[in-house]
Amino acid sequence: VNSGSESTNTLVSDSSLRPSHKAWISDVQWSPTNPYVLASVSHDGTLKTWDIRSSLPLHTIRTQPKDEKNLCLAYGNAVIYTGGTDCIVKRYVL
Repeated sequence: VNSGSESTNTLVSDSSLRPSHKAWISDVQWSPTNPYVLASVSHDGTLKTWDIRSSLPLHTIRTQPKDEKNLCLAYGNAVIYTGGTDCIVKRYVL
């Protein structure tokens, strides 16, 4: 029974997104221009863009060879930059 003086935190899980990356997700960034779009990179070597209104990724781009991992991403002016264990910053035009 909650008397009203305590706050109750509830963890809500959203199962509408389907699993897509095949390894650890290392970075996620919201689009600076579209509130429904985000990008993610993973140790599986892929960059994925997502519209949160859909359960599947909008785009999947292999950004690293098989033995390399993505570590970070950043949005630029109409581009996404990724960096990984190959020590190379790569640019992808949106």
